[in-house]
Amino acid sequence: MTALPAALVGTLYGWAVLASTVFHPGWIGPNHIAPGTDWMVFYGSVTSAVQGSLSLIMNGDDFTAFLNRSFQDWLSAPIEFRPWFYPPSFLVLLLPFAPLGFAASYVAFQILTAAFLATALIKGASSPVLSRYVAAGVLISPAAAINIVDGQCAFLVAALLIAGVRLLPLQPILGGILLGLLSFKPQFCLLVPVALVALRQYKALLAAAGSALALVVLSVIIFGLDVWLWWIPQAINNFIEPDAKWLSYGRIWGHSVWACAVLAGIPPRLASVLQIAAIAGGMVVAYLAFRSTLSRDKQLAVLLAATVLAAPHSGAYDATLLAAAVGLWLAANIKTWRLLDWFLALGIWMVPILSPPTHVVAGRFSPLLIVALIGFILHELRGTSQSSTDSRPQLVIP
Repeated sequence: MTALPAALVGTLYGWAVLASTVFHPGWIGPNHIAPGTDWMVFYGSVTSAVQGSLSLIMNGDDFTAFLNRSFQDWLSAPIEFRPWFYPPSFLVLLLPFAPLGFAASYVAFQILTAAFLATALIKGASSPVLSRYVAAGVLISPAAAINIVDGQCAFLVAALLIAGVRLLPLQPILGGILLGLLSFKPQFCLLVPVALVALRQYKALLAAAGSALALVVLSVIIFGLDVWLWWIPQAINNFIEPDAKWLSYGRIWGHSVWACAVLAGIPPRLASVLQIAAIAGGMVVAYLAFRSTLSRDKQLAVLLAATVLAAPHSGAYDATLLAAAVGLWLAANIKTWRLLDWFLALGIWMVPILSPPTHVVAGRFSPLLIVALIGFILHELRGTSQSSTDSRPQLVIP
């Protein structure tokens, strides 16, 4: 099958990018400047907060200059613009890593969150044997390699979503608490309330709201209220009228519906309308999936894919969620694989390689691949509905 060798080549390329970034940034693939440049933002922010320099992270230019000074021996070239745009509650989750130092905290965070993701994919799976292969596949995917290169948190996001949903039948409170922790990266928790309402998991919904609120309260207790008074209007402004530098150095480099639409020549305002439509569509398909008779793993696959589609900003590393969605879907359909399924899976597997879409035209079609994956999964409901209709007693008139 041609899809598997192509996937292997893509995987080897992704890990070659990681290796070259360690030894010679830019030698293979995009120049990431140094390993863990996004972790520099996380580590620099939490250490600044601990040292009482919260005002530093409130100015993107000053914070970028601080990072360039602090990590000049690590960077192969200065980074251009790396602001802190995350909710202050994220600082609470980063606190345990602050005492470790940059390199040790970078490695520890990636190992721990990868282990959490592997555990989430294996525990509670309908097929324990296949789940091990799914977990291994996700963690060797090109998206996983890019997540490690950048020092990002896609492993944690995927793990919280998967573990939270899988815990719902037996431990809804714990599942809700895990899902609420996703509030540290708000663009990836947009569909969680919809899924919980569809499942009628109101206890879990309250637990999710409670854990999100607890993170906020802890952040206020530890870091004070000022950082929230700065962040909330900034978050609103970035939605209504985004910072020009953030658009140029951040959002346009991602795989969101907005970014791909703008790169395809669509005016930014219309692209924003399309992004809002993607959010609304994601909510609809998440609701339909979790109200349907689909297996829990297929429901999860829809949620993971729709979460990426709805996110106003996502990077190549966030395709880790897509790799998990594809793995869950293929494992659930092991007896009915089609050639077309494998080619769709290959396309999604290669999304991080077709990056950044600012330079790789094919990468601008990533949202269409996600829509196709969701469509393939939900199409099974049509067959189920037809089967149930055909099985109804028929009135025979002699």
